[in-house]
Amino acid sequence: MQVMKLGVLILALAALILSPACAQSRKEKREAGYQAALHSYSEIVKVGATRKEVEELLKSKNTSFGRWCCIEKGTTFSDLIQIGKEKHPWFCEAHIVYIAIEFVTIDPNAPTKMNESDVVQKVAIWHHLEGCL
Repeated sequence: MQVMKLGVLILALAALILSPACAQSRKEKREAGYQAALHSYSEIVKVGATRKEVEELLKSKNTSFGRWCCIEKGTTFSDLIQIGKEKHPWFCEAHIVYIAIEFVTIDPNAPTKMNESDVVQKVAIWHHLEGCL
């Protein structure tokens, strides 16, 4: 009986010790996947390409995307491609990971209006908490 209790105690301690290491390993694998996706999109979406070119390319590959305005100062609507989900804090509904294709407009009079002539400024990974209190 003592041996059995000792065995259970050892298993419980091992689980407590190894759990954070396993979680870190899973996080590193997810991050590697995000980096691979970024590399893939960066290969096909070049800085300086127009919004029209990019969106035609995404549609030709049946890639669904959404839009979000002004991820960074000086940018207009970005095209967002969901590539993952992360654990979210209790006060949010979701933590979504996107590839963000950030555009700048060439029309200084309408900085937040989308135009086919907007050009890619950068392609990046973007983490977004959604539905937060």
